[in-house]
Amino acid sequence: PAAPRMALANILGVLNNQLPRTVANNMGAPRLENQTGRFAQSVRATDVTQTAQGFPSIGYTYMRQPYGVFESTSGTRFADVDRDPRPLIDQSIREIVIGFGLGRIYTRRQ
Repeated sequence: PAAPRMALANILGVLNNQLPRTVANNMGAPRLENQTGRFAQSVRATDVTQTAQGFPSIGYTYMRQPYGVFESTSGTRFADVDRDPRPLIDQSIREIVIGFGLGRIYTRRQ
């Protein structure tokens, strides 16, 4: 496989720079809607590691209180597959990383 165009150590800064804007652009019904921008601004990539197979694994976090109640596995009455913030963040990270030429990546919530 071709080597990535950017080193893993440098990805974190660029990713965090573009992530709030990308998350805000991907928001909208039936997902979470961007009303104040607080959720989008809270999303941060925390670390980038390499899996045993050699693929990048990107850890992220977001403001779990109050947005964690929308996770489909939270068990609250607000839990909804469409409004779950994890796929929204995952899609946003993947959109940004495509430009880095990394190919297959994994994401994980911290």
